[in-house]
Amino acid sequence: MTAARMALLLAALQMGACAPRWSGTPIPISLLVVEDSLYVDPGPGRDFDSALLTARWHLLRALDERSGGRHEGARGELDHAFHILASLQDSPYLKTMTPVASDRADLQPPPSLEKSSGRQEDSLANSQLAASGALRRVETSVEKAYLTLLPHLEGFSPNSPLSLLLRGMSEEKIEDLPPDASQIVRIHQLTPRCSVPIDANAAVAASIHFFQTRGHETFAAWTKRSGRYRDLIAKILRDEELPSDLVYLAMIESGFNPRAYSRARAAGLWQFIRHTGQLEGLRIDHWVDERRDPFKSTRAAARHLKGLYARLGDWRLAAAAYNSGLGRVSRAMEKAGSRDFWKLELPRETRNYVPLFMAAIIISKDPEQFGFDPVEMDAPRQFDRVKLTDYVSLKAAAKSLRISLAALRELNPELIHSMTPPGRRYTLHVPLGKGSDFQRRYDRLPAQDKPEIISYEVERGDNISSIAEAFGIDVSIITDANSLPNRNLIHPGQKLYIPMAERRGSGATALHTVRRGESLSRIARSYNVTVDELKRWNGRRGDLIRPGEELRVKPKTLLAFKQRPAPRLQRGEGGGEDVIHEIVRGESLSLISRRFGVTLRELTEWNQLKGDTIFAGQELIVGRRKTDFQVYKVVRGDTLFSIASRFGLEVEEIAQTNNMSVSSTLLTGMTLRIRSEE
Repeated sequence: MTAARMALLLAALQMGACAPRWSGTPIPISLLVVEDSLYVDPGPGRDFDSALLTARWHLLRALDERSGGRHEGARGELDHAFHILASLQDSPYLKTMTPVASDRADLQPPPSLEKSSGRQEDSLANSQLAASGALRRVETSVEKAYLTLLPHLEGFSPNSPLSLLLRGMSEEKIEDLPPDASQIVRIHQLTPRCSVPIDANAAVAASIHFFQTRGHETFAAWTKRSGRYRDLIAKILRDEELPSDLVYLAMIESGFNPRAYSRARAAGLWQFIRHTGQLEGLRIDHWVDERRDPFKSTRAAARHLKGLYARLGDWRLAAAAYNSGLGRVSRAMEKAGSRDFWKLELPRETRNYVPLFMAAIIISKDPEQFGFDPVEMDAPRQFDRVKLTDYVSLKAAAKSLRISLAALRELNPELIHSMTPPGRRYTLHVPLGKGSDFQRRYDRLPAQDKPEIISYEVERGDNISSIAEAFGIDVSIITDANSLPNRNLIHPGQKLYIPMAERRGSGATALHTVRRGESLSRIARSYNVTVDELKRWNGRRGDLIRPGEELRVKPKTLLAFKQRPAPRLQRGEGGGEDVIHEIVRGESLSLISRRFGVTLRELTEWNQLKGDTIFAGQELIVGRRKTDFQVYKVVRGDTLFSIASRFGLEVEEIAQTNNMSVSSTLLTGMTLRIRSEE
């Protein structure tokens, strides 16, 4: 046993020595040791591993704080661990995995991993499974440590994991309240001012008592934060003809924090899981997560709540279904033979959720009566909307607006990366009063401050290092732009975004030297661009190009940047010539056929290939040309070199064809045979 594992075991045993006695299922200390090993499988990648190790380190510190009776310190360490784990939840390696089972859904899981067809795909799938398993083990260990700690806490952090507070909070009992019945009386008095049904019972009274005591700081912080979004939510609820007090569901769901998270992969003010969010029309992709957009997620939540109420006909049941799923509530109703929420067998989280929702409404009607000082709420989020037709860098945008990057991200919490989505229109929120001249200010920034993105599809044989080298950028730029936790695992067909403004050197433009026999259409295909784009970049109207001249191109494919040997000619069958290409790493027959404008069948026949396996360094015939000659009359000033350059030939070839040496003197008016191609 390593010293690290021994330390974890000792810390866990110390924790068990003073384990609390509280209602609920005891958690065997051995599980904490078994499920939280300090060993990390190196498969998921260094960044992913580092984050997991940091989360585990905070767990160990929490156990140490807990064993010493320092419960608040332990809570802080566990909060840190949860925030780190939440940052890994959007990892590309977890997106295709089935979500953690949670109380929120009778929802269908996303499709499982498709069977891979190659070793690299298999490695990726295995890495995804390993990463997901490692993350869940750490989450489980941290969660169990948190649940054993909750009964000892005198207060909660406003940013503590809400799902755990709801599920693990020790249930307050009516006998814990002061001897007078004032709590129940207050509920009765304030109920007429509420827009949803409120029940004056022990559970609601206990929830009020919780907010007055251990949850006092939390409730005050949530109330203060609610000022940012209260007006926005209230307007949408009015538009949808829903009760105004449903705003307090957002309080219980997220504490009015758009970046709130949960172990069930729920996100945003309204804590949508991915599947439900997408069903309600929210966009969740590589660039944006609209669950974190306060406006769009509130619209989606209003639609979802309206649908639940239409099905259940009772706001208690609708709130319960919002938390745990319509199917679960429906089954509980069928089993109980009742529509009374208080008689249903539901998860602990939901049993706490609904009375806490009611308690929040009641307290909000007269906070001072329940011991809360007047709170100055945060100012509503105000901003200008800028409609973008192309992507922008948030860093550059913040610079042009003279605000911090953090401030701009705060106005646009749905953005996953530090740039807006490429290839589509996007509405960016900027500080109030700064929208009118944003585009002008942004356009004035130096080119190096603004990214140019190339979309590149990974080919078999690629790795991040070879792609970065080919594009002339640092590996970290690609990993950051694509949120890749593991730089060593990418798979064929995967789309990568390459920020070309950050290339080493002079930007995204490359120079192509025209070779003999090339046309604009062939060059365009090679660089995955259009002929019109080539003409525009080079100020041309016609199609005429000459061997030796240089064209400016902005490639959209990696192979355009790879250092490939130029095709060469060799004597072929029937007196013609074969065009020979030397294969470089990462090329495939399909790519070569597209580059040279030939078919796969021609490549197979010319090279007598029996399969599609090729290897770096191998030479392939990629074209066959019949040879003919034209007559050229020498003019004053001509040399073999100048004539060779004009026709895209080698000096030696012209000399050999005309039975002369390379040092022969050319006379004005003499004729030369110059090879031409059909």
